[in-house]
Amino acid sequence: MKRPLTKREQRAINALKNSPVMRENLDFIAGCSNSPELVAGLRRKGLSVPCERVERFDKDGNSCWPGRYSFTPEDKQIVNEWNKGA
Repeated sequence: MKRPLTKREQRAINALKNSPVMRENLDFIAGCSNSPELVAGLRRKGLSVPCERVERFDKDGNSCWPGRYSFTPEDKQIVNEWNKGA
């Protein structure tokens, strides 16, 4: 990893190490309003962070497909290595 992690990135990583997180929840956890860009930054640092589209229903009962981010086993291994080096 070339650049140190930001506080937002670290909060996102801590959440994703434990379980998958819906996109809007990651905004709140990380303290940002654009978690897709936050995740893109983590991907640029070498993580996969897959996004699964899951069916949900909006306030009007319409089907929608927001994203749920998660870590792969390899992502978890990478962030554990980063934490060892910190």
